[in-house]
Amino acid sequence: MAKFPSFHSVLLASQKTIFRFPLETILTILGTVFAISLSEERNDTMENFYTKSIMCCSLCLVLFLSVSLYFSATQKNSWIRFLTSLLLGGLVTTFIFSFSEKITDVEALQFLVLDIAFHLLVSFAGFLPKAYDQEEFWEFNKQLFLRILTAGLYSVVLYSGLSLAILAVHHLFNVDFYDKIYLHLFFIIAGIFNTLFFLSGVPETNNGSTPLILKYPKGLKNFTQYVLLPLISIYLVILICYETKILVTLSLPVGWVSNLVLVFAIFGILSFLLVHPIAEETENLWMRTFNRWFYYLLVPLLGLLFWAILYRINLYGFTHERYYVLALSIWLTIVVAYFIIKKEPKIKFIPITMCITALLTILGPQSADTISKNSQLSRFESYLQKIEKEKLTFEQEQDLSSIVDFLEENYGSEVLLPFAKDKLTALIKKDKNPNSSQIMMALGLQYRSDYDRKERNNTEYFYNFYENNNQNIENIQGYDMSFSILNTEDLECNDCITIDNKSYSIISTKKEYGVDLQINQDIVPLKIVDFVNQTPDFDYNENWKQKITQKIETPKYTILIYYMNVGGERKGNKKTVNQFQIKVLLGIKN
Repeated sequence: MAKFPSFHSVLLASQKTIFRFPLETILTILGTVFAISLSEERNDTMENFYTKSIMCCSLCLVLFLSVSLYFSATQKNSWIRFLTSLLLGGLVTTFIFSFSEKITDVEALQFLVLDIAFHLLVSFAGFLPKAYDQEEFWEFNKQLFLRILTAGLYSVVLYSGLSLAILAVHHLFNVDFYDKIYLHLFFIIAGIFNTLFFLSGVPETNNGSTPLILKYPKGLKNFTQYVLLPLISIYLVILICYETKILVTLSLPVGWVSNLVLVFAIFGILSFLLVHPIAEETENLWMRTFNRWFYYLLVPLLGLLFWAILYRINLYGFTHERYYVLALSIWLTIVVAYFIIKKEPKIKFIPITMCITALLTILGPQSADTISKNSQLSRFESYLQKIEKEKLTFEQEQDLSSIVDFLEENYGSEVLLPFAKDKLTALIKKDKNPNSSQIMMALGLQYRSDYDRKERNNTEYFYNFYENNNQNIENIQGYDMSFSILNTEDLECNDCITIDNKSYSIISTKKEYGVDLQINQDIVPLKIVDFVNQTPDFDYNENWKQKITQKIETPKYTILIYYMNVGGERKGNKKTVNQFQIKVLLGIKN
């Protein structure tokens, strides 16, 4: 009969976990407080602080756990452990708070890679200072993995139950809770309960009273043998057939095949680790065969992997994504060579080498950021040198546009100044954050997006302006209201706004020339079709970063129109307008 734990036993277990992992517990609580504060914050500066603080707590929590496991295995004084944790935590905090005010995609990627590296560190930190035992290492990581799943399950059930209880109290007793109670409850369960529950089940690596004894779950064996391995075998056959095809036809591999090979290899290695304790048992013929031949079968796929990624790098240079594909390819080659050459390989080699690889890609001259930035700057410089000698082709302009996109989005336009020979100086003095289209125009070139085609469809046109509306606050100084109009539906808003004690109604009606905008009893025609025909910028899809505006003045109103997208057909020299979306700023004159 199942016996439920008493409150006293739960309290003792919690107390033991807190005393065992005091710094980790503090970080858990701090991270939860920061998350709740972030959800309530509306100040950009404080939002930035809370976001970076949460990132620091997340990284330091895993790092401190690794340090705790290491010093627990060495059985050294706790003050050395705490001092080491605080010093390393200070370095991590300095690194995170060196990020831009608005965290870029590159910085988010650095955070993710560092987080992965620290999670890998947890898997082997407790085995560094002691004699290595393969079965103990596998059992430790199995228990960690199962504890993660169990903590997640308990957290989901607890959150669902408490949320339903709050909902029931609200509906049955008419009790009003504050708006974000469910979000804050999620932070508390996911942040505090889930983490402490997981920490309470982290096994010790050097405890004689509770040694790590290998216990292989039957369910894991069945899952690996009958689900995971057959799927991996199917992917292996597909990749081998594809490699044979490109060798026979002498064709080049498609770019995304490198990602497929990496996914296959990583899941294959995961399967290898899962079956490792029982792979040599005589009754497991299928697993024994997989364990023996897996790394040999990876050798031809490594050739395909390097061929695909090096070809892309040769054509387009390094980006962060290509850098990490190449880094993983090199790491995979080292792992394959190790397991083929070594007679008795140690499985801890896999997480240790992956952790080191991840750390090497974050900072330094060999890092993803440094190599990608220098590679694209070098390509930018070579194109500028070419411009002085010859006119760029459509494809070259498109390639240069993608380079400018990459550098402007990740590093800002100022990194281009040393290479542009004063061509961008005036632009950047006027606008500190020019977009790619403006930069290309200042260089005397046309911006070409990835979607543009050399041969235009002369019967159709489409203009689209991209605007990131996430947390976007627009200054409408000089105007009294703003609204959007689409060709698919008329706008009708009766008495929707009051200005100087006067109520205004706004109604739009679609016409052949565009839209009739009715403001109370006044009608202002918005001649969209005429404006589109008079404005050549609508011809170019690549102006998606260039905002097109139209201003209309009447005795009573000032109207500014932002064109978000316009599309239609060309008939001779004229364009018809089949679809449009505009944003209207309306100012009422006194």
